[in-house]
Amino acid sequence: MLRNACMVVTAVVLMAASGAVAGELRGRMAHPEWGTAVVWVEGVQGDVPHQETTLTHVRGGKFRPHVAIGFVGNDLVFRNKDSRMHNFHLNLRLARHKAVSDRALLFGATLYNIALPAGSKEVRRPIKPRFRYRDETGFIEVTCDPHPRERAFLLVFDHPFAAVTAEDGTFSIPNLPAGSHPVRYWQGTKVADGGVVKVSESGVTEVVVGKQ
Repeated sequence: MLRNACMVVTAVVLMAASGAVAGELRGRMAHPEWGTAVVWVEGVQGDVPHQETTLTHVRGGKFRPHVAIGFVGNDLVFRNKDSRMHNFHLNLRLARHKAVSDRALLFGATLYNIALPAGSKEVRRPIKPRFRYRDETGFIEVTCDPHPRERAFLLVFDHPFAAVTAEDGTFSIPNLPAGSHPVRYWQGTKVADGGVVKVSESGVTEVVVGKQ
């Protein structure tokens, strides 16, 4: 995965109401026009939320959402709202596999491959610890085998400090322990370093993530 030291974070600390035990990281991507991003903080542990991740194949040949996050221990929910059968083929991209193998897997390692005919009920599968994002493994690409142009992307975490950006590039990561933390982000199928941000206790830290 790409690690780019040129990516920077601009941070301004705004004090919020007193009494909070942790801060909040709010921000936006420097280039939201480059697509939806996933932003997360490394080196911090916390209980994952009880939050399932739903992937839906909608009419018109698209997965929704196009970019999603999941949390270990929860469920993936697969739904088909189209008028024909589709499958959800989840591949762990194995970022460094090509560097260590002369027989690298072309599309990565299959995690799930679920076919859903039109009108079928939703299917649930667990989000396992080995699905989590690491540089050695990478993100998860979701494809429909009969329709290879239909794709979505999923990043899995074992902590709660991650967020998908909104259409305007904004995001929020609440309840983040105070201190200096490395920020990373995924955008356009690439992962980059976002610098180090200093989060203020009982305050809001505003950031701009990406190449300025």
